[in-house]
Amino acid sequence: MQSLGTPYPEGFADKAVEDLKIQAKKVAASLAKDKITQENLENKEIVALIAYLQRLGTDIKVKDSSK
Repeated sequence: MQSLGTPYPEGFADKAVEDLKIQAKKVAASLAKDKITQENLENKEIVALIAYLQRLGTDIKVKDSSK
């Protein structure tokens, strides 16, 4: 994605996989609290989709154009 101009910091590719695993474990733990369990849940595509949608909701920042 960096080659397409996505503004990731330098060296992020080296730690991205570990960040994704941590995020997947958090999503799986949240689902487990709601009694949604399955073996290796953090490795399922649905967890990746949930994590992606959560990031969309938190990573997009609205710039204040009134200034």
